Amino acid sequence: MQFFTSSEYAGKYKESIEAVRIEEACEMIFAQVSQIMRNADWDYKTVPTAIKNASMEQARFLNEQDIPHVDSKKLKAGVMEAELRTEYSTLALMMLSNAGYLYRGNPINYNMSLDIEFGGD
Repeated sequence: MQFFTSSEYAGKYKESIEAVRIEEACEMIFAQVSQIMRNADWDYKTVPTAIKNASMEQARFLNEQDIPHVDSKKLKAGVMEAELRTEYSTLALMMLSNAGYLYRGNPINYNMSLDIEFGGD
């Protein structure tokens, strides 16, 4: 899953990026997109602009922070200790939220539109 190309990224952030980081950032952002709005067939040509921009911002954040994927929120190395707040870019999540794509679970009334028959023929 790639929502942007390395040349698009370099044009916006003036630095290069590995294909692995592109995939990783796009997967992370895709996971935050509301389930009723996401499309697994999106590519760099068809993805909505807000999701593309959020994915590029997430990739920039991953490159600059180089945060490892860990199961614990606290990291300790010798005398240094740090608490990880998030592995998502706040700016990327804000982009998704402002465009109406941010996943926040299903409101209870989403299920009210389902056509469910009770009993009878």
